[in-house]
Amino acid sequence: MRPKSLLLLALALGCGLVASIGISQVMDRNANRGKATLETVPIYVAMHNINIGDPIDASMVSLQEWPKDKIPPGAISQLEELEGRRPRAAIIQGEPLLELKLLAPGEVSDPIRSIPKGYRLKTIRVDAEKSAAGLLGPGDRVDIQLFVRRDARNGIESAKSKVILQNIRVFAVDQTVQRSPEGGEERTIAKTVSLLLTPEQANKLTLAEHLGEVSLSPRHPDDEETADSSEYSADDLLADGEKGSRDKEQDKADSEAGKTDGGLLNAIRQSLPPLKPPFIMEIVEAEAVREMHFDAETGKPIRDAQAAASPSKPAASQPAGAPPAPGLPDGMTGDQAPPSLDNFPIKFD
Repeated sequence: MRPKSLLLLALALGCGLVASIGISQVMDRNANRGKATLETVPIYVAMHNINIGDPIDASMVSLQEWPKDKIPPGAISQLEELEGRRPRAAIIQGEPLLELKLLAPGEVSDPIRSIPKGYRLKTIRVDAEKSAAGLLGPGDRVDIQLFVRRDARNGIESAKSKVILQNIRVFAVDQTVQRSPEGGEERTIAKTVSLLLTPEQANKLTLAEHLGEVSLSPRHPDDEETADSSEYSADDLLADGEKGSRDKEQDKADSEAGKTDGGLLNAIRQSLPPLKPPFIMEIVEAEAVREMHFDAETGKPIRDAQAAASPSKPAASQPAGAPPAPGLPDGMTGDQAPPSLDNFPIKFD
């Protein structure tokens, strides 16, 4: 190879080497500049969905690096700040753990946020007689009874009692808003009971408290039926008394089946159209009077009813030796039925 060609080749290789070194330096400089501007901070993120009220532990969260400018306010970065706490609202997988979404340490629920939309809390004072001797707990269902004493000045002529609200949920007893998970809490006589009511029901209960005495009657949690809410006065106590039923108390299957069958039969009877009364024709033949009954739908005679005369007009017997009634065969009296009633020609269409 000529010396000139070798020189040109060496010059080209040198220029390429210099260019590659320069490009790599520029890329490294840009990369380092980007790393310097992207600052991250470790925060705790949910590894899976966490339901309301579930206690949070280390297995539910993971520590992840997040860009500092993307971290929402109140994000938690210390595990000690999470353990044992419960969320106010459901937390979705991948969501940062925020202080505002967690209850304070030791709290198990947020009573105010647990009130459904459209409902109100109404707290009433109770004692052993009005709160089922301490048997009531959060989540139970009750009926509310009102007792009003005689007060002639206010127009109440006699003492009265009435169920004013039914199937009402007990939201809290004193300051307890949920039962103990172990179910072994000690029963105490409540001083206050908070009820979950609509605004209209709350107004009604407030009026009832000022008119008389309010008491609570627990009911079965699955009992959704509306009971009789008639008003009872002192005079009703002297009427015939009612007795208990073992079948109803024990909720026997056969008694429930009987009720179901009876209800089904009543429903069938009510759905059927009413029967039309039969058409009655009074036939006068000489001195004999008789009635014939015809089906209102088909116009055919009804055999069973034709032998019976009208109670108000009994059939008169035909005198002996009298000629047969017109239109009847020889030897047949007027109170006897025709030989073939099924082919009776009368039509009522």
